[in-house]
Amino acid sequence: MSVIYKAKLKAAKTAVSEKNYDYAYDLCHDLLELDATSYPVHILLGVSCQHMSKWSEGASVYEKAKLLPKANTLAWQGVCALYEASGDHAKHTEALRELCDRLIAEGNLQKAWECMQKVLVLLEGAGDVRRLVRALEELAPNGPYNALLDVNGADPQPPTIVDLLNRMYRLESDLDSRLIESEVNKRRTRLGAGPISRVRTEVRSEVYAESGLLTTLAQLVEHSMSGPVDQLLENEELYFECLFDRILFVEPRNEAVAQLVNLAEDLVSNDKCSRAFELLIEMDDVGDRVAELVPKLVELFPDSVLAPAARAWMRSDAVDADVVNGDADVANGDARESPFAQLQVVKSMERMGRDRACVDAAARARNAQHEFSEKYGAQLPRSRLQVDLASAGSYLRIGPEHAGDAEELFRVCLEADAKCTEAALGLGLATCALGNNEEGCQILQQLVDSDPLNHRAWGGLANAQLAADNTSGAIHAYKQAIAVDPVCAEHHAGLADAYWRLGGEWRSDKQYAYASWLAAARVDATLPRVFSGLGQWYQQHGNDPERAKRCFAKAMSLDCTNAVAGPLLADIYAREGLDDECEQLLLSATDALFSQPWAWQRLGFLYLRQHTNDRAVHAFQNALSSDRSNRVCWEGLCEAYLGIGRIHTAVKVARKVKELDACVSAHWLCAQTTMHARMLDVALGHFDDAIECAEDGVWTRVLSVGRAECLTMCAEKWYHDGLFGRAAEACSNALSAMLECGARSFLEWGVVYVSCVWMARVHSQFTKHPELFDSNVLEALMGCAQSQVVEQGPMPGYLKQVVDKAQSEGECEPKVRLVLELAAVAAQLRVMLAESSVLAAQSWTDLGSVYYTYSTETASSPLLFQSQSLYSSTKLLDAAADCATAAMQLDPTARAANLQGTVAAVSKNSALSQHAFIVATRRAVLSGMPWANLGSLFLVHGDIELANKAFARAQMTEPDFYGGWMGQALVAECMDATECVDLYEACLAHEGVATDVADFGYAYHVWQSLAVLDAERALSHTERALSHTEQNRLLLAVYAARRYVSRSSDVHGAGHYLLGMLLEHNGEYESAALAYEQALDMPHVSDEHKWTMWSALGRAQCSSDQYAEAVASYTRAAEIMDADSDQLTPGQKLGYLVGYSLALFFANQLEASLHMFERAEPHATSNSSKLATSTLLSQVLWALGTTEHKQLACQHLIDALLSHTSIPSLCVLFAMGVLSDANVADAAYSELQGQSDPRVSRLESYVCALRGDVMGG
Repeated sequence: MSVIYKAKLKAAKTAVSEKNYDYAYDLCHDLLELDATSYPVHILLGVSCQHMSKWSEGASVYEKAKLLPKANTLAWQGVCALYEASGDHAKHTEALRELCDRLIAEGNLQKAWECMQKVLVLLEGAGDVRRLVRALEELAPNGPYNALLDVNGADPQPPTIVDLLNRMYRLESDLDSRLIESEVNKRRTRLGAGPISRVRTEVRSEVYAESGLLTTLAQLVEHSMSGPVDQLLENEELYFECLFDRILFVEPRNEAVAQLVNLAEDLVSNDKCSRAFELLIEMDDVGDRVAELVPKLVELFPDSVLAPAARAWMRSDAVDADVVNGDADVANGDARESPFAQLQVVKSMERMGRDRACVDAAARARNAQHEFSEKYGAQLPRSRLQVDLASAGSYLRIGPEHAGDAEELFRVCLEADAKCTEAALGLGLATCALGNNEEGCQILQQLVDSDPLNHRAWGGLANAQLAADNTSGAIHAYKQAIAVDPVCAEHHAGLADAYWRLGGEWRSDKQYAYASWLAAARVDATLPRVFSGLGQWYQQHGNDPERAKRCFAKAMSLDCTNAVAGPLLADIYAREGLDDECEQLLLSATDALFSQPWAWQRLGFLYLRQHTNDRAVHAFQNALSSDRSNRVCWEGLCEAYLGIGRIHTAVKVARKVKELDACVSAHWLCAQTTMHARMLDVALGHFDDAIECAEDGVWTRVLSVGRAECLTMCAEKWYHDGLFGRAAEACSNALSAMLECGARSFLEWGVVYVSCVWMARVHSQFTKHPELFDSNVLEALMGCAQSQVVEQGPMPGYLKQVVDKAQSEGECEPKVRLVLELAAVAAQLRVMLAESSVLAAQSWTDLGSVYYTYSTETASSPLLFQSQSLYSSTKLLDAAADCATAAMQLDPTARAANLQGTVAAVSKNSALSQHAFIVATRRAVLSGMPWANLGSLFLVHGDIELANKAFARAQMTEPDFYGGWMGQALVAECMDATECVDLYEACLAHEGVATDVADFGYAYHVWQSLAVLDAERALSHTERALSHTEQNRLLLAVYAARRYVSRSSDVHGAGHYLLGMLLEHNGEYESAALAYEQALDMPHVSDEHKWTMWSALGRAQCSSDQYAEAVASYTRAAEIMDADSDQLTPGQKLGYLVGYSLALFFANQLEASLHMFERAEPHATSNSSKLATSTLLSQVLWALGTTEHKQLACQHLIDALLSHTSIPSLCVLFAMGVLSDANVADAAYSELQGQSDPRVSRLESYVCALRGDVMGG
């Protein structure tokens, strides 16, 4: 080694110690050029690179240094320092591991442990749990670094193997949990991931396959054996819990299960771990060890999952069934996967007699047993046998429909245990229940023969023979059973049932039954069937209804689901009027067992009697859920639906009743429901079907009355539809039916009254349909009613006063008077027949309505009092007022108050009328009629603001009531508001109830709006077609006017005249002329109106080319009133004379037409009317044909155009000039060219065509 080399090496060391790393770096490179194998130079260069942040070069230098012959730990230490400074934790960790290996190889275990400790710290700080666990595994037994744990004097001191394994357990447990959670959250959102339970199972399987937690715990238990016992047991419990949770994912399973059982045995022997107790209890399969393990589990771990089921097992003979059942329910919720807990649930349900719940619990128990067997590979034959026996017994007790299920399960039980007498007994009973009585009795007889002292077998044989109607054999078998076990109450009760069923030929049989029931009661006073039997005996033979009632009550207190005592006791309560007790009894029965049709049915009819129809619907639906063929329940459900207003649903239910049994009552029910649903034609059909089926005279009478009532409803409907003939026919048929059946009751005379009311309303149609008015029927009914009035005894004083006051000669037609008098007598009779004040008040209201109708003879009115009376009688109005007062005193209903207010309004008693209508608003809070009547009263007295508020309230209270809308329309009409047309249109939307006022009002205001449009077009000299909206309104107005004239008498002809005006606007001139002719035929048309109608008729006939007829119509108008009459306005005079002139012109009566135009000219006051009249006059002059007349026509038209111009007049002048004078034509044409009008453009094209200028045209 040269002096230079040594000097540079020394300088490099000095530079490094002085931290002059740049200089040291250069010197080291120079030295390596001199000697590339110098180990100290490599170390110095590595240190320099580290401090100069040349990480790659420094690592490369250290790696070269490791390969040199003189290499020592400095190179490995340098690499560790380099990576630590660079912050590369992964490479730092690997460098520390290599240094640890180097130190172990050199035998320096203490330094090696220090390196390993740094590795563990780095991994823990980086949060790399998996690598940290792997590092700890290398320190564990059989790991490459296990020797480091034996180092003494190290700082810190290495942990013991137990501490190390505990740390590994905690880390691995936490790692597995976090991996499972993160992976599940990641996969659950994938498309097609499937149920979350399946995803979690798949993830757990994958994570547990990679986990070393079980191995760590096994080592921990192994190394804890030399330590304290408590520590060993704690670690064993940890191992057991982990293996218990992961048993499904451990292979081979059988070895894992054996290990799990061994751990459980060790823990149980030391009273540790509730899960260990639970596992051994399950694995024992209700064997001998259960009696040892269950009490210890309950004592040591009272809050464990299996503790409620264990307590239920310990109380299996307890009388307090609620406690047992409560524990079983808890077990059912918290230990759903436990076969032992599910078995206790099954047994508890069986002891409680909850057979359906027992069957459901057995299904859950079988699932739990199957899953347990799959999980632990352990078969549970004893548990399965007990579950199947309990389930089969429950099926057998539920009813014959499940006897097949019971038989199948009993056979399975016998295959599992051929000596199981309980299964053999159940099989025999199930076979009998399936109808194979011979085979069932044979099985039971074999069981009795093999074991004559088996009293249960004798009892089963007796039950089978009783089911086979072998009563004597059953009695013998029961006696044998009692001989074997005389203290079994079931056998005594069975013997009593057998005696009771002997047929009753001998009273001694019933006495033997009574004695046997008493014997059973002495042995066991908690058997419900005993007391239900005693109750029947006391009720039917003991003549002691009170004791029978007590026995039934006792039976129900023991078993509230008793289907024998329950119906009998409920019927007793119902007969005695004890509705509360009856309801409580029935509700307790349904609460205990939902499927109790007898209880739900009686509960439904109880609610019907109490008028709680919604609850009745619920009860009947529950009853039908068990028996869909119960016709009585369907009938009750139909009545309940009618009560709550669900009419169409009631119709469907009635059809179901008819499907079950098409008897008279079913047809009657269908008729009643469809009648309520206003399906009247269908209802009449059902009434006819019922009458055909009826054989009983009572049914025939009921059906005839019902059909007559339906006919009155048909009359109402057809009246509103404008089918007056059909309405009159329906009323007549209803009255004939009531005459045939001989009306006598309150209801029947009500049908007569309603029929007469509707017949009176369509009286105007009787002249058109005389065959529908049978006076003989009315007179016969009148005589029948009057005779019954006499039969009822003296007429009440107040009623007699009212009737006497109403005796007067009405001024209406004799036929109508006869109908109204019959209605009045029917209402009087109803007053006398009424059994309550409510019905009496209703009858007083009916009678008052008849007197009011008789006094006004109004067929229909939009509001109750607004139409004018054609006939009036003070006595009748006074009688109507007295009737309303009597009704209000008895029962102040809204109908009575409306009648009182109406009569008072017509009688000009405004204060009383207002008071009555206000009372009606309070009585009928959901009706708009009282508010509409009140608004009408205010409107009549000119109080527009209050009327508007009242009508608005009517609309708000009942939006579908037409009266509120019509009242608003009348208010708007009084205020000259344009909205009245829209309001009248809203009234028309109420199909079937729109009234005459609404029809006329809408048609009139539409005609007015069209007249305004015509005036605007005349002033602006423009022609414009109606818009789509205006045309639609015109068509609807025509429809409303047509309906008005078809419904109302229209005695003044205003409706027909209005219809004609609207038809003219729509271009239907011939129909308009027909409407005018019908208006002229009306009886009460004044001369002034006749003049107007004849003039309109002439105009319409002229427009429809009936010129001669038009001239005749104008002539008739002139006969009524001369055109120069002062009663006519100038506009009327001008219109009449011009129309008459045109009719004469087109009828070729030119001289007469000229005369009329000359008369019309003085009445033309405006420039436009003057010019129009002059233009028409000039055309008449031209038509006369002489040269003088033609010149006069041109001059007359030119003189007229000097003061005012119009396009039609200029066109006429142009035409005259073309035919006679070119100068006149040119002057007119030049004047027209200055006008901007489409008609002028057409005229120019014609002129171009005449000139041959095709392009110009």
